[in-house]
Amino acid sequence: MKNCLCGDSINNSVLLTDKIRFDRKAKVLKCKNCSLVFLDQNSVKFSEDFYKKEYHQTYLTHIEPDALDPKKYFDKMVKVTKIWSDKFNEKLKGNEVILDVGCSTGHFIKNIEKKAKKVFGHELSEKEVNFCKKELNLDVDNTPLHKRFKESSFDFITMIFVLEHISDPITFLNYLKKFLKPDGKFIILVPNVNDALLNFYNIPDFRNFYYCIEHLFYYSPKTIRDLFLKTGLDSKIEVIQEYPITNHINWGFKKKPSDVQKSREGIPDILLSNSELNKEWEDLWKNFSNTYKNFLIKNNFGDRIWCEVSIKD
Repeated sequence: MKNCLCGDSINNSVLLTDKIRFDRKAKVLKCKNCSLVFLDQNSVKFSEDFYKKEYHQTYLTHIEPDALDPKKYFDKMVKVTKIWSDKFNEKLKGNEVILDVGCSTGHFIKNIEKKAKKVFGHELSEKEVNFCKKELNLDVDNTPLHKRFKESSFDFITMIFVLEHISDPITFLNYLKKFLKPDGKFIILVPNVNDALLNFYNIPDFRNFYYCIEHLFYYSPKTIRDLFLKTGLDSKIEVIQEYPITNHINWGFKKKPSDVQKSREGIPDILLSNSELNKEWEDLWKNFSNTYKNFLIKNNFGDRIWCEVSIKD
């Protein structure tokens, strides 16, 4: 990539860091013109079949070894993604045809399929495609979409933590939008580069963990809206705080990530001597976390960007 998505030369960017997750070296830049944060794709090499065969071995398994086992990963992620599937299910009336792009083990599909007419999945990982087909009986494949579907086929195309992995998001969105019905919409969820752990706190260990070779773009509400405008899309952007206060406390003290499920639990990982107070203890931390999340969102530090995107008239 020689230019930022805004068209400015990559040379008109500021180097944020060259230290990324797992002691790897790659340049993370910020465009002086549009403020987009992105990985210099010339500073790291990927094999052609990276997402088919290597992704979980390099990205997740250092902290999430269950990612190597589709069944174990599915069991965790079907719970973890419930916050997003519940939010999406509120939009469904039961007659929608949906495509979930980057569906992994099919956890998001399983959480929404009963509320829709039909849900298809697209996934590059061969192991996960096989798991979805054989174990879950889902209509998931890695065949190119234009060989599998007609244009204007879907009411919704969902991408849950996918767009940040795409090396050419403008071309990708222009390709995908052909498969939306005229009144169809994208539902897109990405990490927010304005995350409090990166911008509010001073935790160098988190900064070195946050940037990784697999995330090629680090969007803010502004820069992802700019991307949608460039692809002829209207967007409704919502900033959300997913992780509870206890995950941030963990990072402050332990300086390392927790298990994908444990990190989203709303109470500290501490055994109590008096189990009779469990309910009060959980309610206490729930109240703390709700107040904390409101504070972060108010001050633009939410960790997720939820996008409802439609084709411009």
